[in-house]
Amino acid sequence: MQARIAQLGHDAMSTLAKLVEEASPAIEQAAMVMVDALVNGHKIISCGNGASGANAQIFVSKLLNRFDPERPALPALALAPDSITLSALAQDNRLTESFSRPFLAIAQTGDVLVVLSASATAPNIIAAVHAAQERNCPVIALTGASGGEIARLLSERDVLIQIPDHRSYRVHEAQLFTLHCCCALIDTALFGDPDLAY
Repeated sequence: MQARIAQLGHDAMSTLAKLVEEASPAIEQAAMVMVDALVNGHKIISCGNGASGANAQIFVSKLLNRFDPERPALPALALAPDSITLSALAQDNRLTESFSRPFLAIAQTGDVLVVLSASATAPNIIAAVHAAQERNCPVIALTGASGGEIARLLSERDVLIQIPDHRSYRVHEAQLFTLHCCCALIDTALFGDPDLAY
């Protein structure tokens, strides 16, 4: 069993090392897109299904509360429809609009949509990307290795961060690392390097 644990740890570290090597420019670009939005009075809106949805909520919690050093709350929102809203959408055959409909209700031009999807093929995530394009909002997409349909939808101003793995659990682990990197870069850009305060 311990050998299995060691194997899983090595595998996770290999995925993260490859992500850092291949996607650091995209991660930096994503953070700067969000910094620009925040500086200009806009907000970050995030969504995902299942474990990706949990990561979206964790990301937003760190923007609203704090990532590491104490700082003011940053305007962010996770799209996570409650069971009543989901049942209403299902009744009207609108489950594919579970993210796009609330996004269109609250988003303003200049807000940033952060979508997380390991498969990059989920219809409700694709609909959310279309909604962001309708609102003229930049999109940051964290996907699995293929990029899927989402990669084909993005424009030049959008940011695609492809996790270099096809296994959903490994993608979910790397999503959280990527979002932590974005939090650290956002904090540094807006409030300075916390390491210089000591």
